[in-house]
Amino acid sequence: MLNDATKVAGLAVRILALLVLVFVLLYVLTWTNTLKCERIPGWCNIYYAIKGRPKILIAYGDYGLGNPDLLSDILANPEYVGVRPTVLHIDHINPGNLKEFDLVIVERARKMSTEKVKMFIDYANTGGRLVWTGDAAAELENPDNYLYEDEISFDKNAPHRVINPWARKLNDEAVLLNELLSLEYVDNYCNIKRCSGNEVLTGSIIPINRENPFVYGISTSLPLYLADEMDFAIVKPLAKGTSTTVLALDFGSKLFADGKEYPRTIPFMVANAKGNIVGLKIGENVAYYAMPPEYFAHPSLSAEHRYFQLIEKMYFGMLYG
Repeated sequence: MLNDATKVAGLAVRILALLVLVFVLLYVLTWTNTLKCERIPGWCNIYYAIKGRPKILIAYGDYGLGNPDLLSDILANPEYVGVRPTVLHIDHINPGNLKEFDLVIVERARKMSTEKVKMFIDYANTGGRLVWTGDAAAELENPDNYLYEDEISFDKNAPHRVINPWARKLNDEAVLLNELLSLEYVDNYCNIKRCSGNEVLTGSIIPINRENPFVYGISTSLPLYLADEMDFAIVKPLAKGTSTTVLALDFGSKLFADGKEYPRTIPFMVANAKGNIVGLKIGENVAYYAMPPEYFAHPSLSAEHRYFQLIEKMYFGMLYG
């Protein structure tokens, strides 16, 4: 009898130890954003009960697309998310600050130093959840930080031509925001087509995969209207990019302006992973919105043209998945 009791006790200890190991593994995988907590029923509640409610940072600069105060108010509204973000100017943020937050959103920061761009890239590459928006970092503070094709090409005949404002150098290091996003910045829509400020139909937002958590339950297409301060960035996919297009914008026809032709359809929201193993994306922790998310619910739009659900789904898609 004693031997049987000892065996049962030993088995119970081993099972308990295994459960603890599984729990620790799940926590670490979720904390590093390798595993989305929503993949395991009930795990999100347990994880955030231990860790605490998600902390969000809205990082902004001096000018550019985006309205940080409006985004903060929408996220704080209990009708939608009910979480009040921290809102900080980029000049007041350092790498140590970023580690305190579960989600960082960058907007209204068209001009950005290469040091700050690198800071955000490093944050994402170490597992931080990053939402990049609009024309953030489309301008450099120092033109010497432009990266040229002949500086990274193995072709000795490569031209001495700027790659993109999202491809930069810092001393001898390449700082490749374009590769993190799998996109290249082209221009702002209102620089190509005149925006009057009146509420005008611009195109249709099309979810590519309606099972994706960022757009789950969204109808086949949504009309996109622009009004007042609203604008968005036109971007193109990087040839060797690995991102997933979640939302596309269809203009209905190609755009022509100043002798240039622009495609009929552009990426409007993409998500990217920090790793890819046998075709499985691991830790999808970077998202790009060509239009700052708060513009989807801009107060200058008619009520029927505001899409608060896209802002909610950004929050839950990034943090819960």
